[in-house]
Amino acid sequence: MSYDRFGGIYSYPGYGYGYGNRYGSSSRYGSNYYNRWGSSGDGNSYTSPYNRNYRYGRRRRRPNYWERNRPWYNNYRRYRNTRSPSPAREETRPPPPPPEVPEVPEVPEDELAKELFVKDVDLHIGMNAKKHRTDEYTCTQGKDAELIVRRGDKVKMTITFDRPYNKEKNDLKLCFSLGPSPKANKGTLALFEIDESGKEKFGLDKWGANLTSRDDAKSEITVMVSIPANCIIGEWSFFVRTISEGKSEDGKPKEIIGKDFQLEDDITILFNPWCKDDPVYMSDGELLEEYVLNENGSVWRGSYNTLSPKPWNYGQFETDILDASLSLIRLGFGDKLKPMSDPVKVSRMIAKMVNANNDNGVLIGRWGKDYSGGEVPWSWVGSLKILRKWIKDGPVKYGQCWVFACVATTVCRALGIPCRTVTNFESAHDTNGSNTVETYFKPGSGGFLEKDEHHRENDSIWNFHVWNEVWMARNDLQEFTEHGWQVIDATPQESSDGYMQCGPCPVRAIKNGVCTVNYDCGFIFTEVNGDEIHWITYPDGSEERKRIIKDSVGKNISTRKPGEQTERLDVTNEYKYKEGSKEERIAVMKAHETARFPNPDTYANVEKVKPIKFDLILRDDVMIGSIMPIKLVAKNEASRERTITKGEIIVSQAAYTGHTGKDILKEEFGPVTLKAGEEKIFEARLHPDKYLDYLVELANIAIVAEAQIEPIGGRDDEEEFYMKRASRFRRPDLKIEGPKTAKVGDVAKFTVILENPLDKPLTGCKISMESVGFDDFDLKDVNNIKPKEVWKMEFPLKTVKAARHSAVYFSFECEEIPDISGYSIIKISA
Repeated sequence: MSYDRFGGIYSYPGYGYGYGNRYGSSSRYGSNYYNRWGSSGDGNSYTSPYNRNYRYGRRRRRPNYWERNRPWYNNYRRYRNTRSPSPAREETRPPPPPPEVPEVPEVPEDELAKELFVKDVDLHIGMNAKKHRTDEYTCTQGKDAELIVRRGDKVKMTITFDRPYNKEKNDLKLCFSLGPSPKANKGTLALFEIDESGKEKFGLDKWGANLTSRDDAKSEITVMVSIPANCIIGEWSFFVRTISEGKSEDGKPKEIIGKDFQLEDDITILFNPWCKDDPVYMSDGELLEEYVLNENGSVWRGSYNTLSPKPWNYGQFETDILDASLSLIRLGFGDKLKPMSDPVKVSRMIAKMVNANNDNGVLIGRWGKDYSGGEVPWSWVGSLKILRKWIKDGPVKYGQCWVFACVATTVCRALGIPCRTVTNFESAHDTNGSNTVETYFKPGSGGFLEKDEHHRENDSIWNFHVWNEVWMARNDLQEFTEHGWQVIDATPQESSDGYMQCGPCPVRAIKNGVCTVNYDCGFIFTEVNGDEIHWITYPDGSEERKRIIKDSVGKNISTRKPGEQTERLDVTNEYKYKEGSKEERIAVMKAHETARFPNPDTYANVEKVKPIKFDLILRDDVMIGSIMPIKLVAKNEASRERTITKGEIIVSQAAYTGHTGKDILKEEFGPVTLKAGEEKIFEARLHPDKYLDYLVELANIAIVAEAQIEPIGGRDDEEEFYMKRASRFRRPDLKIEGPKTAKVGDVAKFTVILENPLDKPLTGCKISMESVGFDDFDLKDVNNIKPKEVWKMEFPLKTVKAARHSAVYFSFECEEIPDISGYSIIKISA
């Protein structure tokens, strides 16, 4: 694999957090893999994983996976009114083994009168959904409503018979089953009698039901079913079995087992963060409102001095999203259902399956210039279109880190795992397991060191990187057992246990440098607090450590402030102690000592103290199309004169992953002599005509400042200063004007406004939208926008459902300025 200086089309190298290649991969998506279905991993040719139906319930009487051989999931979607008739196909699989449920014997005709028949089971879907906080799922509403509940809680059911239920002569058994071959010892089968005393209590890991009332006039009873807090999540089949007293042919007493009453729809069971016995339990109800129930969000991007939020529609309660989320983890676990009871294993599987590098997951990653055949990553404004497209067609093109993370947030919240999207600015990417950020230089012809681009262990520092935090107890660990945030990362960077997956890892372990904790703690520690190490490589193959930069990594770690759409919550202190403090240095050294592949020469000797202090000052409010001023401040902190023999400021085009391309500005200065305590400012100005034609993707640039200082006392080694900073130009926001309230069935009119900041027209303009509560539209072409023009366009949108957290998100694309978006919050009532 190769790439040009800017990066072109490049991948993340794999290095050995598992079985990946150590120094790279031939796959342009991050790994040269072949999954169990024969996929080449490029998203273009694969054997569909949906030759296996990873949904195990009886919903809509659809056939199970061994009875079908159909591509993808669109032929058996959850909703009947959206499903097309499927042509008959030959069965290609043998029938499944029978489940471990006792067979029901045939009842002789003369004894049918003694059998108790179940006529109906009322699941009280509205009441149960509200009690379990699942009433916002679209599938719990309307005439085809289905029951979604959370484990560790009780479910009310009313069972109606053909005659009054007699406690002395009748008994009932309830059965929940999951999968093609349910077994009690695998946690996939529960067959139990109803406690008629109404007093029995059922523990953490026990299914059960209490009889709470009976109405002989209506021939019905009401029961409360207890779901264990550690049961497997998923779509469970359910039936009721009656047992009645009767007599055999010789007149002896005999049990008559009635015909099972099977529910047409299955019952979906999710994690329960409101239950103290569930590992995902979170005690703060206001935080649960944000991290489980809120469908709106923002993700921070940019650089640490020019950070800004991009609005995102999580939409975890919308049509098809829960189906997609459950299918995604089943696809990863295959026939192993027991792990789906453990949020640690489920969250790790989500990190693995949201990217398409293994097992035909959701998103194909692409970092480079060519996005043909798919959507550019910054055009997405929500998870709905991505997950629905995956359900229909398979892996979706294309994603980058914030897209992977936002889709993972949707899946986690849909399944009941508290989750938030987190951005780390100046985020390191360690490729060799040293728990440091190593960059290699070589002597250059111009006097300054030049980056050794071909050194196999060059690490990088991204402008920003986005991952997720999930809230859960880590009962699988000894040191960190309390509830807390755990990092998972769905972006395919480095392989872990042979797959592109990362986490969950306790944030507290990262902060303390305890890198032996599962999972991937060393890699994440380096992202937020690794020391940046510069090495010089000489022609004879020897290497020399040049400098250690201790404060360049992990800045302004950000997530959305709960309840505030565009307000930032800084969580840097949760990941690292104060920069330069004793505790922070202890954590860094502990991480170094427990690295997988530590370099023993990294901290071998004490560094020299530089007598001239430099600071690179960048403005964070420069709009694209304007002049960007750059200042380098040098202060002589020595007690005598010092001379800067020469220096330069270089500006290059850049990707947000740290890869740089063409130099677009170079300003040289020196020699300059500074008296003791004197300060000098060196300036450069970047004009639009220098950069507009060279900006790529997110309008990032890289600024490098270098200087050489004359030696003291006849020493023959010059002191050298080097600093690299990332910045980006601000893009205009879409201003959205619309109503604050609406009712289902109304047509709400939204006006989209954009001011062109450039002295040239915006061309190739397109707009799209995604929402909670509206009838969305796909990409639409719009007219070019003239220089400095204020463009307006009205969009009438029909409301289709009520929602507490309603919003509409617009995305605008053009050739000159990528990634322009805006949103409007609206409350839709029934």
